[in-house]
Amino acid sequence: MLGTSYFDLAQAIYRATNFDDVVDLLVAKLPGLIGTDEAVVLGSSPLVGVCSVSNHGPIAKRLKERMDLMNRLASRHPITNRVDFNNPGDLGFAMSDHISPEEYRTSEFAREVYGDDWAMTDAMFGLLVAGVRRKAYLTCYYSGSGITVQARERFDAILLTVRGVLDRLEAYNVERVVRQRIFGASAPLAIFFLNQSSEVCPLNHAAVTFAESRWAPDEAVRQLTPDQTGLIDRVVDDAWINPVTADWRDVTLDLGAGPSLIHALPKLSGEVIMMFPVSGHEPVGEEAVTILTRRQREIMEWIAEGKTSAEAAIILGISPRTVEKHLEAVFQRLGVENRIAAMRRYLDLKRGL
Repeated sequence: MLGTSYFDLAQAIYRATNFDDVVDLLVAKLPGLIGTDEAVVLGSSPLVGVCSVSNHGPIAKRLKERMDLMNRLASRHPITNRVDFNNPGDLGFAMSDHISPEEYRTSEFAREVYGDDWAMTDAMFGLLVAGVRRKAYLTCYYSGSGITVQARERFDAILLTVRGVLDRLEAYNVERVVRQRIFGASAPLAIFFLNQSSEVCPLNHAAVTFAESRWAPDEAVRQLTPDQTGLIDRVVDDAWINPVTADWRDVTLDLGAGPSLIHALPKLSGEVIMMFPVSGHEPVGEEAVTILTRRQREIMEWIAEGKTSAEAAIILGISPRTVEKHLEAVFQRLGVENRIAAMRRYLDLKRGL
């Protein structure tokens, strides 16, 4: 049974309003709940490895002091070849599931990182944040005789609870900082997002207007070069306050009008929201359809007439693949998942609804 103590901790975590509160609850309450000596939360970046250690206990203090060493020796961790730390699974696992305590204690990683006085016999790991741009791991260290079945059950249950709460907190943070940026702007903002294929996609009327005037007629998205993508990755990697909370960073990028200062906000999913001010006004009534490019409006007119992608392609003198690429962009901009919903939303916009 999970017990009253588990539900008290789970309820407190569910009410938490930020990442630090969740971590404070874990490091203070989880050891007593599952019989561990110390609980530590590690934050990880894809560019630098472990970048934060949360807790003030002796193990956490040692890890903070030896963070650079820990990253250098990461490939020599005794279970690196047995567990994919980027995707270890939905539940936690124990070190003893893969190697013996003696092998762990005498490994080069443990001796160099933890020191010769390392007394732990086992550890439990779990992935708290499974983002592309940030990850966070919960590690509980044991010096006792073994990890009980009840401890494993409680660890897994807390792990799943925390994941749900942190997902909610990340989504809230993105909404909050985007809203603040938009409402605080003195001029209309062109809003784009960068997907994991290094494609820049217009999201609002101002962005579509910019793209239509600066991009090729059938350039539904702007493909960034590897150098441009690498620059953005480096800049936004510094934007994270903690593994679920990021803030804006400025990056100079050419999206078709020469180098411009662009505000960039990373998301855990790997996407980056990008904004910059432009002149103009926000659309009203039927003009709202101009959230789509001219080509996309032409395609949607024929889709509304019941034409297939192949038929629309023949009529417009473009390839079916180009039509499908434009439709993918239409779905994203209209917030729909298929062509029927897109057609209905498009017709509603034309009617000013």
